[in-house]
Amino acid sequence: MRSVAAALCLVGVAIAAAAPALGANALGLAVEPVEASAGAIAVSYRVDRPFTPRLEETLLRGMPATITYEVGLWKRKAFWFDKLVVALRNEHRVVFDPWRKSFRVRSGGGIESRTTAVPTLDSLRSSLFAVRRLPVTPVAGLEPDAGYYVTVRVLIRPVTEEDLGEIEDWLAGEIKDPEGTSRGLPRYLFGITANLTGLGDRTAMERSARFTPARLLAAAPGAKARF
Repeated sequence: MRSVAAALCLVGVAIAAAAPALGANALGLAVEPVEASAGAIAVSYRVDRPFTPRLEETLLRGMPATITYEVGLWKRKAFWFDKLVVALRNEHRVVFDPWRKSFRVRSGGGIESRTTAVPTLDSLRSSLFAVRRLPVTPVAGLEPDAGYYVTVRVLIRPVTEEDLGEIEDWLAGEIKDPEGTSRGLPRYLFGITANLTGLGDRTAMERSARFTPARLLAAAPGAKARF
């Protein structure tokens, strides 16, 4: 059943990716033209309006949120669904630390995760939503004259019931009061807060203009790279 569900999900993503752009999105997600840089395909993107006023207020009251970026490189297919060539995913968990009056941001997962402190909501926007440039894959691994494009999806999700256990463990280890005592937040309090906020997911997806690797390399300033 999982394989069937995964296949249906991939078909849905392919249909969405193949659909024409629908204009401005609520989050202000913008994807710039793909470039060739240092032998790799790179895409730049930004999110201009990540938070609503209500979401900002909720974050400052201590409600955690998860910000996820999903980047896909697609190969155009004339008579079938476009093919997903590369899929990248990056996740950040954000929570306000009332003792230090700053946000704690945990990026990544497992042993490679890292936690940083961000002092204000404005600096949080700059850290997670300003223009970022991402190398996607080496140019040499692509067909020179085939058509490709890149999709970028951003998801801003307030805490959900299934997140609570993991977030409680993180908070217990990362957020401490001035006496040094670990301070986790009770599950029942999260449940009450989640019910009162009525906040839903905020998501947007945009795609780049279509490109061929050969033309990208030819257009790169001073580049003479070959396949």
